Order: sequence, then structure tokens, then C-alpha cells
Amino acid sequence: MQAKAIFWQAITPVHAGTGQDSSSVIDLPVAREAATRFPVIPASSIKGVLRDGREDEQAKKVFGSMENQGDLTLTDARLLLLPVRSYAGSFALITCPLVLQRWQRDAQALDAGVTLTGLNAPGDVQVFVTSSSQIKHGNKVILEDIDLDISGSADGLANALSQAIFGQQEMYFLERFALVSNDVFAYFCKTGMEVISRVRLESETKTVVGGALWYEEAVPAEAVFSCFALSRSNDFGEVMQKPYLQIGGKGSVGRGLLRRLGGE
Repeated sequence: MQAKAIFWQAITPVHAGTGQDSSSVIDLPVAREAATRFPVIPASSIKGVLRDGREDEQAKKVFGSMENQGDLTLTDARLLLLPVRSYAGSFALITCPLVLQRWQRDAQALDAGVTLTGLNAPGDVQVFVTSSSQIKHGNKVILEDIDLDISGSADGLANALSQAIFGQQEMYFLERFALVSNDVFAYFCKTGMEVISRVRLESETKTVVGGALWYEEAVPAEAVFSCFALSRSNDFGEVMQKPYLQIGGKGSVGRGLLRRLGGE
């Protein structure tokens, strides 16, 4: 079985949800990993969009049927890079050692990996950035209401990630990359989601229907997810021929548009 790392970038906010949640002020939260609480796109969502209701023989061969397992297996798409508002440079693309260590471990286990260097963990008030960074403000990076001291270089790590994700030295990424601590990343995974208020109106009066106000959570645009595709026949065409996907709910209002990054 051959494996390939696939990267997806959010063009618009992504709401891959879990259904109604009455225990939170967010009525429709995004799907999250149980242990880390990091946002995730379930593999079933990606597979469903790729198959898109097809029942032809090719679709059954690739994606499977009630009788047989398909040639193609997909994993959940885990959050790799999270956009966070920055005082300088508009926004940063942050990640943390835990995210990268897990990704590298899984990639190497599937023989689809890239060896990452420079995975030293910054402290809770520290950040590593590149020499070309545009998010520096003096010797600090200010993310939302958190000030972090620049305490190391992330050039080697950022270059390796840029090659793996974009297939080239992508300046848009290198200028915004920031390696933060696991706790800071987890904090922004909790507080840095986009929260959208929605209402349903009476068709005649154009006033809000009683009780029809709710709040939806979405992973913000520019976020990057990574999943793995495994193929028994070494044929990844069903994934690689789709440069764009619409994932999750609220597609009619533009939510969930993803573009596939990198080359073939």
C-alpha cells in the first residue's frame, strides 16, 4: 500500500460540524479531536465529497461498496497551520511542536514523510520566526492579545514545511510562519475560531422567527489541514484531480471551500 500526504488550505471559513450542542454558547461547533481539542475534518467528509454520490464501477472500485473495501483509504484532516491575527503583517500562520511531531510520526509510519529539523519547543511566552518574517514588532510577535518574545530562528523548519506543503519556497508562508508552544496553540484553537451569528426571518415581515437565532463556529480562512491518502493500486487520481473541494455545512453561503496545495 502506497501513501501520500495531502494538504488543504481553507479559502473560506470551514464548518465541518458535529451537530447541535446544547451545552455551549456555540450552537453548532466544529469537529474536534477528543484528546487535544484541535479542529479536524473527518475523513468521511472528504471521502463523501470526492465520491459525490457516484455509484459507477470506478467509484465502487476506488471508494468501496457494501460488499468490498475500496482501493483508496483517507485519514482525518488534522489542523497543521492556524491563522491568527497579528499586530504586524496582518496575520500569522502558527503551529506547535506537538502538531508537527504527530504529523512527522504518522508520515514516517506511512513512508510518506519529510524529516523536519528545528523542532525545539519554545516557552509559553516565546516564539520562533523566520529571518524574513513580516509579523515581527521589534523583538516580539503580538498575536491577538498575547505578546510573545522572539527567541529563536525557524528558518530550517519553515523551509522544510514550505517544500512539503507548497512544493516550493513560498514567501507568503515564510513571512507569516510562527512556531509557538503547545499551550499557546491550544489556546488559539479554542479562542481563535470564527463565530458567526445566524438568524431565520419571517418571509412576510422580515423579522426574526422566535428562537431562530444561533451561533456557528468555523475554522478561519487560510488554515491549512493535512491528511493522508493510502492506495493499494498506487493510484491517487481521485484525490489529485480535484484541486478544490467544498467541505462541511453552509456551502450555499460560501463556507468550506478548500484548495489542494502542492504538486502531483
